[in-house]
Amino acid sequence: MTPTRKLSNEEVSALIEGLNDGSIDPNSKPAKKVEYRPYVFGGEDAGLLGDLHTLRLINERFGRQLRNVLLPMLRFMPRISTLAPETRRFDEYVRGAEAFVSFTTARADALKGMILIQFPPKLISILVNSFFGGRGNCGVTHQSEFTPTEERILQVVIEGSLKTLEESWKEVYPVSFDFMGSETNPAFTSFVEGQEAVIISSFVVQLPYADPATIDILYPRQALKQIATILRSKIQRVGDGRDLKWEARLLEAIQEIQLSFIPRIATPVLTIGELLQLREGMVIDIQTFEQVKIYVAEEPLLEGIVGEQDGQLAVRIVG
Repeated sequence: MTPTRKLSNEEVSALIEGLNDGSIDPNSKPAKKVEYRPYVFGGEDAGLLGDLHTLRLINERFGRQLRNVLLPMLRFMPRISTLAPETRRFDEYVRGAEAFVSFTTARADALKGMILIQFPPKLISILVNSFFGGRGNCGVTHQSEFTPTEERILQVVIEGSLKTLEESWKEVYPVSFDFMGSETNPAFTSFVEGQEAVIISSFVVQLPYADPATIDILYPRQALKQIATILRSKIQRVGDGRDLKWEARLLEAIQEIQLSFIPRIATPVLTIGELLQLREGMVIDIQTFEQVKIYVAEEPLLEGIVGEQDGQLAVRIVG
C-alpha cells in the first residue's frame, strides 16, 4: 500500500523556496540506503565494567573466609579456588545447571537488586557425611529434595556465606545481603529475566576424599553498573582497620587495672633534729588542708574536701 500523506502548505512553500534559491537540486540522485543497527536500552557492552578488578579482590576475600564457614562441618581445612568472573545470559546459565540444585536469593538494597547463590547438592551431602564422622567421599543422597538434616546444614552454610559476603564487600562498598528464599528447581527460580546478563563468580571447593564442588554467586550486571567506577578501580579504599571486638576487650581489661587513690590531707614539715628525736608514742601536731589534692598512681589528678560520713573519714570530690 502506497502512502497517501500530502505535504502541508508550509512544506510546499519550503520546497518551492529551496528550488528557487538553488539550495535544492532537482537533478540530485536519491540518497544512498543506510543500514541501521537496532539499539537495546540496557544492553550496553560489558566493557563498561572493565576487567572487574575490584570484584576479583572481593571474591578472593570471600574465598579465604568461606573456609571458616565450611570447617565446622568438614573437620578439615578445605581448599577453595577462586575463578575469574564471567558474564553470561541468565537463561544460558540456567540451561547449564543441574535439575536438582540449591538456588538461594538474597536482597542487596545498596545494589538496588538481588543476588543468587548456587550450592551444589553434592557439597551439602559431603558436609552431612563429614559432620557425622565420614570422610566426605559420598555422592548425592537424594535427587529431588534435601533431607531435614541437609536442610539444616544448608541453612547454616547460607547464613554463614551471606555474612561472609557482607564482610568481603565492606571495605569496598558496604552492602547488606538479606536472605529471601531458596529453590531446588532452577525453572522456578525468580531472579532476573532470562535474557538479562549476569556476572558469575565461581568458587571451587576441593576436598581430599571427594570430587571438587563449585559454588556460584550471580550478580545482575545492571545492578553492578551503578558502581562501575569502583569495580574498574585499581586502587581500593582502605578502611580504618578498627577491630571493634578487640577494642571492647582492651577497654574491659583496662578498666580492671587497680590504681592507688590517695587523698593527701596534710604535709607536716620536720627538721632533721626533730626527726632524730622521734620515739614510739610521741604525738606530732599537723594542720589539715581545707582542700586536699588526691593522687592517683602518684599523680595529682583530683581535688577534694575532707569530711566525715557514717562515722568514717571521707573525701568529697570537688574538682
